[in-house]
Amino acid sequence: MKKLQIRQRACAIIAGLSLLFAPYSVHSAWADSHTSYVGNNSDYDWTATTPAAKTVWTQTMDVNTAAADYETMNQGSAVTGGGKAYVIQKGQAVAINVQTGKVAWKYGAKLLGPLLYQKGVVYARSEGGTIYAVHADTGRNKWSSTVKAKGKLSIDQDQLYAADSDIMAFRLGDGKFLWKDNYSETLFSPLVFQGNLVFAQNSVSGAYTLTVLHAFDRTTGKHLWEADNQALPLTAANGTVLSQRLSNLIDLVPLTTLDSLDAKTGKRVKTAEYNPKNIDPVNPEPVNGVISSGGRAWLLGGQIYIGEGNSLYSYPLEADPSKVKAMKYTASGSGLSLDYAAGPYDGRVFFRNAQAVYGIKTANQSPVPYPSGGQIARFDLLGHGMYLAEPSGKLVAINLLTAKPVLQLQTSGRVFGPTLLESGMIIVQSKGKLTAFKEPESLRKQ
Repeated sequence: MKKLQIRQRACAIIAGLSLLFAPYSVHSAWADSHTSYVGNNSDYDWTATTPAAKTVWTQTMDVNTAAADYETMNQGSAVTGGGKAYVIQKGQAVAINVQTGKVAWKYGAKLLGPLLYQKGVVYARSEGGTIYAVHADTGRNKWSSTVKAKGKLSIDQDQLYAADSDIMAFRLGDGKFLWKDNYSETLFSPLVFQGNLVFAQNSVSGAYTLTVLHAFDRTTGKHLWEADNQALPLTAANGTVLSQRLSNLIDLVPLTTLDSLDAKTGKRVKTAEYNPKNIDPVNPEPVNGVISSGGRAWLLGGQIYIGEGNSLYSYPLEADPSKVKAMKYTASGSGLSLDYAAGPYDGRVFFRNAQAVYGIKTANQSPVPYPSGGQIARFDLLGHGMYLAEPSGKLVAINLLTAKPVLQLQTSGRVFGPTLLESGMIIVQSKGKLTAFKEPESLRKQ
């Protein structure tokens, strides 16, 4: 969510003077000079007693050189399904048996990652733009597109989409080209699918920049409508699309605001404002010089969740937010500067900063501090495990229920992309390599 930085020089001067002339105790001056700080200066390594994972196999994979930005790079290159992992090796799609690490088949040439897997079929795109569908069990071609396409592949219902500035749709069963959108301007990824609509965004710059939501007919690709300052939809049902309103330089949107848009026209038909902090929306007070534009909202299991800093709030989807009290999960008692990271998952909500992960139990709000030994590159929640990766390439598996480290793995490079779970095997993606080990018994969900 965008935030507007507000400089307040007078406040800064007053704050500085307050520090300069702050009263002090003579006793504390001689008892503690306040010129030193002693913290945890031991050489204890939190992973020193954590056993190393027994690597079952490793395999190389091509580095996604097309991933020019950090976010795309960290989406990873490997996919799994049907007891196999699928990667690009030297331009070929390669299927790897996750139990043994042996190559089951290879297909094609000059292919680009990431691959896409769904229901026994692997989808890949070549440098030239041909899309290939390959049977995952045999490695044999199912179909090849006759129309060239660019961009990331995605699937919704019976259609496959390629999105790169434009949207192109193919029939999933046989690869027949169906349509290309009729909108002339550049569109952004990712796409969101709701019912018979395909949604994408772009931005318009002038005196200020605003984000525009676009809706397309999934049957024809026709551009149906656009709506300024709207996020990709949370859901669509009963003829309406639920979307979070975005802030801009003119409209700060101090409260988390969800708009119901008419699915046929994009016109706003209903608005719900969420104010779990009970702030004054007319005269909101800046925090550290920043006026907040509410929190990021999403929908999960019939609940609206809103993440705001060190707290997560939850409302029933159908409830009037002005008449119900939000369920609150907060890490404010941790003594750390933390932000929402993940969950709810396995009865926990997770908060984090660059070096720590902190959990809150959803049942009773009690805290669950998780161990960490250094910078956190990412973590993934699988089964009852948190697989926490450090920039050094070290990955530590932590039991979510006990908060104790179970095992560790030192990879050969930085960890890129999510840790994967397939058929009882944990698969770690580091730069140019896959490493697999058996999922710890204590971390398995029965």
